[in-house]
Amino acid sequence: MAAGSVSMSRGAGVGLEPEAGLVVARMLRQQIHCVEADPETFRLAVNYQREVAAWFDRTAGWRFEVYRSEGVCRLYKRRHDPPGDRAPVVQRSKSSTAASPLVLVLASLVCEQLWRGTQATFNDLQRAVVQACGTEADAGRLPRFRPAAAAGEKLATAASHRLAFINALRLLESWHVIASDVALDLLEHDQGLDLVITARRERLALLIASVAPSLLDIDLDAPHTHVDALCADQRELPEDAPAKAHERRRRHLAMRAVLDDPGLTPDPDTEVGRYLSSYTGRERALDAAAVAGLACTVRRDWWTVADPQGHTTDLTFPHGRTLEQQGALLLLDVLAGRDDPMGWFGIEWACAELRRVLAERPWWARRYQGINGDRSLAEAAIGQLLSAGIVAADPPPGSGWRPTPALHLWQVHISHAANAVQDTAGADGAAEQENQ
Repeated sequence: MAAGSVSMSRGAGVGLEPEAGLVVARMLRQQIHCVEADPETFRLAVNYQREVAAWFDRTAGWRFEVYRSEGVCRLYKRRHDPPGDRAPVVQRSKSSTAASPLVLVLASLVCEQLWRGTQATFNDLQRAVVQACGTEADAGRLPRFRPAAAAGEKLATAASHRLAFINALRLLESWHVIASDVALDLLEHDQGLDLVITARRERLALLIASVAPSLLDIDLDAPHTHVDALCADQRELPEDAPAKAHERRRRHLAMRAVLDDPGLTPDPDTEVGRYLSSYTGRERALDAAAVAGLACTVRRDWWTVADPQGHTTDLTFPHGRTLEQQGALLLLDVLAGRDDPMGWFGIEWACAELRRVLAERPWWARRYQGINGDRSLAEAAIGQLLSAGIVAADPPPGSGWRPTPALHLWQVHISHAANAVQDTAGADGAAEQENQ
């Protein structure tokens, strides 16, 4: 344990029955559960509906609902600053990946088309979404979507757009909103394949997370203002607002961060920081984390929130042995050894450090040996550090990164397997780590 820090946890399920705490953890991991995919979670959600709903409302201000007749339970989460490592997960045949913003937009557009008619072919759906995006892309209301390359356009861009559309269908299929008469995986390998998509209208209705736009105080022609409107409860309150309203808002913002983020700062200049720095706020946050099976390492300048049992997130750093995680540990070691460990760094610096290692140890990360390999590895490694809360983006986005105080919680030991010749996970020279 690093000096000045203390690891804190509570007995699992503080304030809730252990089985109710398990529902909390699983809903944090995936906000929609269907009886077909996870009957055990749905059974527990039905049994503990009142307790779990009251806990989420009291703790974070989130709404939890169980729809018994439709076989769905759902957690409605709203954050003005959503965590980057908790996007909906797209399950592929041999892997999983976080759904990109394009995939989420395409999933919404597919639902819009299927609401009009609950059955359509893949090609008809794709054409309808292309047309919808084509009419709104110039105004910035929807992204450009071109799954088929026209003359002079890049084939790679078209292929990535088509894959995003398939992933949008995968996401909806995993929620059992739609079903197809042929496996969606076949679409990746056969561009001439067509299939029939059938939607369940009652499940489509459950995806609507807010009231009709006409009932909200929003401008449909100004999409950049919609997040502020939907997250109105997170706005600054007027000074004459009741003290209880200010306290509730501070508590909800702090608890949402503890339940969602791998790390956060108790900065006394912020509302969240002031709340977590108080005795009452710290105790409530630790109790809330314990319900979900989370463990907090608390420093005066930083909170690290870990999920040792993997109930709430797919984040595995540093336990995995992938090349990208080894690259992250190498960068972590170099960052901590600089004259100014907390100083800013850019992608070129990270590339140079990894390029040096790749040149000195050619048996390691062989798939990244070559043109731009160091950059690909650096971007993947920094992504690992971002997800673990060890570095944070330094505005403007894409300009660089700055380590967080979580850097001081790690001590890395590098061992080199000089005779390693294979480039597989676990067979390369390994970067070993310990949480100090």
